[in-house]
Amino acid sequence: MKRLVLILMVAFFIPSFAICQTYKMYYTKNYHNQLRLNTATGEVVQIQDDGQSWVICNGIELLGKENGRFCLYETQNMWTFIMLDTYTGRNWQVQFSVKGEDYMFTYPINIWPLAYPMDDSKWINRFQMFATQNMWNFIMLDSYDGRLWQVQYSVEDLGSLICVPINTLRLIESKDRSVFSIQPMISMFQYYLINDETGDMWKFQWSTKGDDYRWIERFR
Repeated sequence: MKRLVLILMVAFFIPSFAICQTYKMYYTKNYHNQLRLNTATGEVVQIQDDGQSWVICNGIELLGKENGRFCLYETQNMWTFIMLDTYTGRNWQVQFSVKGEDYMFTYPINIWPLAYPMDDSKWINRFQMFATQNMWNFIMLDSYDGRLWQVQYSVEDLGSLICVPINTLRLIESKDRSVFSIQPMISMFQYYLINDETGDMWKFQWSTKGDDYRWIERFR
């Protein structure tokens, strides 16, 4: 019985510890360098195994108190990550480098909040990013109300960074927990959007051809 209680206690505290983690290390494809993220403020530091370090982002929410608010998503470009504010849907292109500080930067993709948390909000994992088969594009989901955006980064033209809506209307009244998930279809441009509580489903498409090719429709 004591052993069972101990196992249950460990199972309970491991997820809590993960959520409360302030600093998180991210491996890069350059094995001499890792990125250290302050998950409460959005500060990003490049750490090199010879002891050198560089600040790539000074932080977005300097008075941030909620651990787990910010996260990094690896892209298929070895020098580039996308940082996401999981509370508001804001996102940034983060680039590290071994060529020097002139090649290290954080650049906004979407600077406009897509949701407005209160001081006591604890929106764990509200906004989520999903890589597509196109290396330059991600899908961003508001898992609380079902809204979707296409997010595009670039290493050659920072003017081509985009965060454009696929659907602008909330599909349900916003919850205080994750309700929606997405699943890919055979076409690289199409996905299912699923309400995991009710089973309601939608089919949506993202595109590199423009707004006319982005759409969402409900499954009947």
